Amino acid sequence: MIKERIIQQATYFFIRDGIKNVSVDDLASSLGISKRTIYMNFKDKEDILKHCILVSQENIKHSIHEIMGQSENIIDGCLQIIEQYKNIQLPSGRFWDDIYKYYPLIYQSILDEMGKNNTCLKELLEEGIKDNYFRENLNIDEALNSYIIISNIYSLRISFSHTDLISNIMVNMLRGISTYKGIEIIDKYIDNIAHSNN
Repeated sequence: MIKERIIQQATYFFIRDGIKNVSVDDLASSLGISKRTIYMNFKDKEDILKHCILVSQENIKHSIHEIMGQSENIIDGCLQIIEQYKNIQLPSGRFWDDIYKYYPLIYQSILDEMGKNNTCLKELLEEGIKDNYFRENLNIDEALNSYIIISNIYSLRISFSHTDLISNIMVNMLRGISTYKGIEIIDKYIDNIAHSNN
């Protein structure tokens, strides 16, 4: 239980403040525990970071698998994932700067995981084409590259919510690759959002 609490709090701090700006003292103090307790569960800050990344990746995979398993169709599943994404706090630019500069092996593990995710996304796109939700002439590699570019928006210094920006782009991208059958579902979703905001 304490290990999970440490991971949860460290993830929150790392995402918000970057990795270098968070000390083990800060972490221990925020949890009301000693540094010794932290070191009984983790070798060092890098070990904490590794666990934070692994747990985050597992949570995302589990969530996506669950959503897609319960969805009526691939478009509905994608829209639910985009909707859920709005509630996620994205890592700050400092987080990515720190992980790139100071933790290259962990950074590489994130890139490797993204590669696996792209394989899953490719399979989803192929399934969507087969079920006539995505256009038959869709260039899957270009669609994947667009997704990768959108995923890198975290580094922009802009005054509005990254999650709103990304979700708007993702919905429009999804609409752009969809058939009339898919567009109908997306337009209904957009209409529902417009009505719920009024």
